[in-house]
Amino acid sequence: MSELYNNSESDKKKAQLLFLLTFVLSNKGYASTHNLLAPVLGKVHAKFPTPVEFKAVSNCKPHSHNTPLSTIICLHKDCLPQTTRAGLSAFVQVFSISNVIEFLIHLPGILKRKKSINQIINGLPMDSSARLALSVSTYVIIYKSLVRFFMRLFDPLLRKPSSFDDIVCSPLVPPFLAGLLAGPALLIDGDQPRRIMISVYILSKSLQFTYNALRQNRIIPKMPWWWGSWLLFPISSSQLISAYLLHPDIFPSSYDKFITSRSKIYINPRPSDFPDTMPWPTGREIVDRIAILSSLYFPEFYSPKLHGRDVPPLPDNLKPIQPIWEIAHPAHSKMMCAMLHHDEPSCLVTYTKFIAKEGVNSLKFMGMIYTISLLFRGKSLIERLVMKKIITQVLNNAVPEIFKGATFITMAIATAWALICGFQNVLPNKFMPISRIYLNGFISGLWVLVESPKRRLDIGMYSLRLSIELLWKLLVKKGKIRNIRNGEVIYFSLAMAMIMTIYKNKPKSISSPYIRIALSRLLGE
Repeated sequence: MSELYNNSESDKKKAQLLFLLTFVLSNKGYASTHNLLAPVLGKVHAKFPTPVEFKAVSNCKPHSHNTPLSTIICLHKDCLPQTTRAGLSAFVQVFSISNVIEFLIHLPGILKRKKSINQIINGLPMDSSARLALSVSTYVIIYKSLVRFFMRLFDPLLRKPSSFDDIVCSPLVPPFLAGLLAGPALLIDGDQPRRIMISVYILSKSLQFTYNALRQNRIIPKMPWWWGSWLLFPISSSQLISAYLLHPDIFPSSYDKFITSRSKIYINPRPSDFPDTMPWPTGREIVDRIAILSSLYFPEFYSPKLHGRDVPPLPDNLKPIQPIWEIAHPAHSKMMCAMLHHDEPSCLVTYTKFIAKEGVNSLKFMGMIYTISLLFRGKSLIERLVMKKIITQVLNNAVPEIFKGATFITMAIATAWALICGFQNVLPNKFMPISRIYLNGFISGLWVLVESPKRRLDIGMYSLRLSIELLWKLLVKKGKIRNIRNGEVIYFSLAMAMIMTIYKNKPKSISSPYIRIALSRLLGE
């Protein structure tokens, strides 16, 4: 140490530069960088401080925790330098991942030769990715600084005795307050739809992990056999199906396209022999008339082919569907069935046709999804390839998972459509004409049971996030609540406070290993 800090001006500048470098690189990171650059430096005869010198400078600052505020600016290697390194690392990771995801989204354009790689790279939203990365890195820096602050502030050995000691001296308090107060860093990301998506995701995960922690501490009693994560999707599905049919203005467009694109049997496209000069309703126009026909108590169908001009006139809100009813099979007795499957009078036959056609498409879709998931398994996949176990892996895991996923998607959507017709034959027309849509969503959602328990939970949590967002939008639409400007930051802050508290005190309650790894890497732990 005395050799490093001699009276020469050059050694002082060298020590200062190395100390500043501790805010960017850890001892291990500097050693790795030094070893990487050593061959290049040797060729140009450049002298670079050794890892031993760097470590000596890194370790030279003592802890300075005399007051709570001093913990924030403490220059010990495990305090402010480590916090800064974690923030910089988080920025680089999030910025890189964000751009990689954007590139993958546009990758089909390359495969279809619509865009070149240079066009996609030049079109990447660097500014948006940078703001997202800055938001996350700022959160990390504020959180880690405030954790040290509150741990010193509420240290029971350094506080005067108080009646509130049992509360404020709890190990739950510092990470909760730090996570809560760091939450507004999300506002740095200027993309509000993305902020809402992130906030809802974090909120759903915080509910899941809080439930796990309460179960582990036996605060929540043991539930009956029928209570489980499998209920999440049917309950969420009832909300999603009702929003899809009754409130399309608040329904996510991506999910709308996913359902509509896989429902060609029920949402009939223009027939090939239909005159181009004649109008034909769009898919959304057909779906919107389901709610209208339900509110009219499922009226009877009078075929123009049989009754000619004696057919009762249509109200204005049903006239866009008139081209379908004009060519509908005369054996139909309900306007709903004549609209959804005009060329086939049997609801059961239509149901089986849907399963046969969309089942194949779902198999292709799940095969693509599983292939992409294999690419993200990286090292483990390479190891299996080297050990020549990839065929066994595919046969034992991939094929059943693909078939389960395809069955779930096909049967859930098919059942949702079929029950619209089915309830007309079972329930009285005026019995729950609108509310039965919720029952429809719940019953069709029961197909999640074909999936493995882990997949049920993943699917349920995904649908729960959509359901929470839709419920909020629906309450705003009906005037029950008012939108709060940047309100997503409020529940993001609360949710992150819960997650960080659990991560610090009950890490095993965070059931997802990916989230545990992500938190560990972002926080530099």
